[in-house]
Amino acid sequence: MQEIAEALAARTNPEVTPAWDPVGLQLGDPDADVATVAVCHEVTEEVVGRLEQEPVDLLVSYHPLLFAPTTNMLAGRSPGARSYRLIRCGVNLLVTHTDFDSAPGGTADALAAFFDLGNVEEFGGDPDTGLPAIGRVGSFQGTLGTVDALVVNEFGPTGVRITGDRDMVVDRLAAVPGSGSAFIEAAVATGARALVTGDVSHHRTVAASDLGLAIVDPGHTATERPGMIGLASLIAEVTGIDVVDMTDIDPRTWT
Repeated sequence: MQEIAEALAARTNPEVTPAWDPVGLQLGDPDADVATVAVCHEVTEEVVGRLEQEPVDLLVSYHPLLFAPTTNMLAGRSPGARSYRLIRCGVNLLVTHTDFDSAPGGTADALAAFFDLGNVEEFGGDPDTGLPAIGRVGSFQGTLGTVDALVVNEFGPTGVRITGDRDMVVDRLAAVPGSGSAFIEAAVATGARALVTGDVSHHRTVAASDLGLAIVDPGHTATERPGMIGLASLIAEVTGIDVVDMTDIDPRTWT
């Protein structure tokens, strides 16, 4: 187990993640042998249910299961309860999150590739908090309506929110996977005309509009979905084991 964690860390550099992001081994035995591996976007009820039927030695998840400290793990329906169920069936849990966002070929690069951005540059790193550069910005050919159409075609219209003139030319587009409203000012500083990210509140959208930045918000997990193929491939590469790919289980909460 520890060898796999170290091999993954060599590719994602988890030491650059902020203190609030609990990447690394979350559940299990660092000395456990690993013969079977699964990969998921998030440890949902469906993921745990499948693993209870067909356990693996190691589950690698993009989203951490335990974000907050916990004082108990009781049966029921909660992150602690899902942890309890994984432990019962002998599944160890390894997490890669913002370290994979910023890694070469990670979630941020995958989102930039989805929009076919040119001359891609990183942005959004914060040395004060330890957050790596999880934003990407680059040239884009089209309008805000073009961005809208790409998002709807890939992820469906449910939950997609857009502010701005759809006829506006977007020659420079920024993208941040997950919850990226904190990067609005940083995106403006890059010269971007629009930002694609999730979880943008009303007040942050107003702030973006005041700064002349259009927002395209397809949802938190939707912006992470392009990176999941790369995650499954990376885990297969660093483990040398055929991966049970569970990233097709979409953890979006809005329908």
